Amino acid sequence: MDDITLIGIDGGASKVLVHKVDILTNPMRFVALKPFIEVTYESSDHYRSSFKPIVLSRQIKEHNAGGKIEQTKTEAQQEKAVLDSFTKAIKTILNGSNGNEVIIGVGLPGLKTKDKRGISAMANGPRMPQFLGQLEKQLKKEGFKNLNRIHAIGSDADYCGLGERWGDHGGMRGVNSAYYFGGGTGIADAMLLDKAIVPFDECKQWIGKTWEMKATEKETYENLLSAKGIQTRYAHLTGTTQEQLQLNEVYPWQIFERALGGEEAAAEIVEETAQALADLLYHRIRTLAVGAPETHFLDKKRVLETEHDHLGKVFERIVIGQRLGDIWEFKKFDSLLNDPVNEKLGRMIHASDLPQAIKGEYLTKTNRLRDDLIINSELRHAPALGAAVDAYLEWIEQ
Repeated sequence: MDDITLIGIDGGASKVLVHKVDILTNPMRFVALKPFIEVTYESSDHYRSSFKPIVLSRQIKEHNAGGKIEQTKTEAQQEKAVLDSFTKAIKTILNGSNGNEVIIGVGLPGLKTKDKRGISAMANGPRMPQFLGQLEKQLKKEGFKNLNRIHAIGSDADYCGLGERWGDHGGMRGVNSAYYFGGGTGIADAMLLDKAIVPFDECKQWIGKTWEMKATEKETYENLLSAKGIQTRYAHLTGTTQEQLQLNEVYPWQIFERALGGEEAAAEIVEETAQALADLLYHRIRTLAVGAPETHFLDKKRVLETEHDHLGKVFERIVIGQRLGDIWEFKKFDSLLNDPVNEKLGRMIHASDLPQAIKGEYLTKTNRLRDDLIINSELRHAPALGAAVDAYLEWIEQ
């Protein structure tokens, strides 16, 4: 594919990450190429640190109404900062471009507009209902004439799945079914079923996203397993603030290191994290196999259906990604995360009322969890890679 330049973009709450992607064949797979360009929104002259999003309930109400989203002046101003950062990152990547046709995939958090080319609701940022049109216009002003129309803004969770499915070192390669759990600032869920990525939005009748599920009466799984949640709980337990921890560069990795060193507060947080991860993974296994109508949600009215098209199936692999995946990868943390999760999950499956045939897919003959079931992701920037994959597959289809 020497005649095209493929780019993947992952837009976060505070910065954008961009990289080129190479396409390999026999079999088809995708590789993220260095350099990885990151540009923070606050680096733009248009950025306003005082910006406050519109109340989320109002945003969702207007999104559900399906009418035209009327941006406020402050939202339009903050969108310019995002556009500036995207444009700067893309210009850097395309510097010295040889005139190839340029294909761009974009992922952003938030609820998308009907045409999927804008953002109609976002918890931590401005609504940007015509974002892709504005971005294309700005890039053309910069002199880029060979840009393909960007077909849609995708979700980072779905793009994590696409990255793991099609990436050269993706954790979902070589299997028919897998579950991806990404523990970053928030939580990303993705599923591979029958060799295809199945977005959670398309099967919300029978499975919930991690962020909306309650682990206990007081805690959600996101509070217990996301990087932000781990940091927030540690701050509360130690009588400090999350802001202070960030200033001192104390993140989940450092909290795990402190637990390894014997600090009681860190050890308590880490133990809660391992228990929650084992509980969540068991819940995913059970939901796929027999359904989980007993799931508790933040929305107390939400109830899952028992029956679904994939009932009775198993996950051949579970992939742990993002910051929690980094911790899972390092052997020094095995006693704090890998070992307790594997032991607890194996015990829960063995003691459950799941059909014996299902149990046999996850357990060894001695009723221990299969050693090869849970792996860490090797794709630190899976969402950007997935965005590129989606754009390329759409381009091929067109």
